[in-house]
Amino acid sequence: MNAHHDNAPLYRRFAELLHRTIGLDAASLGHSAIERAVDQRAAAWCAEGRAEATLTDYWEAAQSSPSMVQALIETVVVPETWFYRDADAFKALARLAHERLAERGNALPLRILSLPCSTGEEPYTIAMTLLDAGIDAAQLRIDAMDISERSLAVAQRAVYGRNSFRGNAFPFRDAHFARTEDGWRLAPRIVEAVRFSRANLMQLDASSLGVYDFVFCRNVLIYFDRDAQQKALQALNSVLAENGTLFVGPAETGLLMRYGMQSAKIPLAFAFHRGAPDEPQLKGWHTAPLATAAALAMTRSQVPALAPPPVFSAQPFAWPDPVARTPFNGVTQFSPRDNVAPHMRETSMAAPLPAHKPLSPPTNAARDTLQAAHALADAGRLAEAATAINAHLEHHAPHADAFYLLGVLADANGDANLARSHYRKALYLDPQHTEALAHLATLLELEGDRDGARLLMQRASRAQGAQRG
Repeated sequence: MNAHHDNAPLYRRFAELLHRTIGLDAASLGHSAIERAVDQRAAAWCAEGRAEATLTDYWEAAQSSPSMVQALIETVVVPETWFYRDADAFKALARLAHERLAERGNALPLRILSLPCSTGEEPYTIAMTLLDAGIDAAQLRIDAMDISERSLAVAQRAVYGRNSFRGNAFPFRDAHFARTEDGWRLAPRIVEAVRFSRANLMQLDASSLGVYDFVFCRNVLIYFDRDAQQKALQALNSVLAENGTLFVGPAETGLLMRYGMQSAKIPLAFAFHRGAPDEPQLKGWHTAPLATAAALAMTRSQVPALAPPPVFSAQPFAWPDPVARTPFNGVTQFSPRDNVAPHMRETSMAAPLPAHKPLSPPTNAARDTLQAAHALADAGRLAEAATAINAHLEHHAPHADAFYLLGVLADANGDANLARSHYRKALYLDPQHTEALAHLATLLELEGDRDGARLLMQRASRAQGAQRG
């Protein structure tokens, strides 16, 4: 392809095209990443007998070719998900599903939507969860939708590699998968419980879908700008049944609260209902005082979204890691790759701490302390939980998980300054602490620092690649 003397205006047009089509905020992905995707697709198009074509020619051809636009979308979209991600959401789903069926006497099947569904791990987890909970397949309708044809093909094949299984225990894999030469094949009983179709959240035909008792739309809204977020949430609201439940990602809780949604008050489920009739309902952004991320997913006793025990060895969001890696944060996600600046803005950096080497994961005693603090917090005894952690820190070396939990507790009590300080200490000790980075990003977002929050989320994507590498 002949090089254009200045392709920047064309790249901006492609970025605008992607924004119109799939809601992608180019700044969240990075303009250089979009440029690489455009160059890759343009080169492939030119290789089909158009050696003298220019980027302008590719742009003009794409305007009248939905298949070319789809090919560009497939290049930009990076599916990244795994089975039982944020497992407490599925525990909550099982309980709520039984309650929902009991309320209406099993007269109608439950309708569940996973959008975007990526390569199928989420909707298949929904199916495994509900079938294992004793709900008959005839009582379920699970619809899974995504814009990526490539991801949908993977989902319908239902054979998964090790990247789809995270953590240390896989009883569900033993129960529902068969080992094959190229991975693990999901049992037909689970596969048949999910119906896949192609759909675009930005162009959703809500009137043809009907309403759903449960909607999963997790870890994708953070990559939209506010206009796209509003459009997406209006679409999701239109397909959510009365008293239905919407599940989002941990870093998206503040967004839901801004739109007047109410927390379902289920620990770690990040589940929401419509707000009361006299509250704002998806009419735009409002600026009423808001709790921060921890308090937004509170329990019945105003308990913050504390991490379950497995999080103490979790691989998190990343802080100042300049090395480009694969993203993790979302179902059908976008890859920031190497466009992220190698430093944080001054307003988003941690306050200096005494020099200290990065620490190893917490000891067994520390884990016991943190789990005990978690139990106290879940019981609504926030002050006791903080006291237990501080007492432990007085006699043991500091570690990131302790400061993270102190941040969550301060967050739940509405002390944003103290929470921010604790999160930054956690990130000093462990620059790849997912939960601390997620909560700090939400704090910055709620305070109006969208650029700082976006940088944190970009580093989040890098960290998971580091963990997998």
